[in-house]
Amino acid sequence: MPELKAPAGKFRVVDVDLFSHEDYLKGDYDSRAEAYKVADDHNTKRSGSMDDIYYVYDDQGTCIRGNEAVGQKISP
Repeated sequence: MPELKAPAGKFRVVDVDLFSHEDYLKGDYDSRAEAYKVADDHNTKRSGSMDDIYYVYDDQGTCIRGNEAVGQKISP
């Protein structure tokens, strides 16, 4: 499982595989908007309840965005 806390001043996108229960680091981004775009672009393409979900974390390790931002049911 990757560290959820992004480096100072950055935003981390983490891919959560709901089937295998594994998490993967997608990347660290300089701006909140860029990280949101990466996560939202992926999450809007989800077609099933077991498709991966991308989350955005800040440099405090707080989850600041999930799939509910694109109108989907709040993820587990």
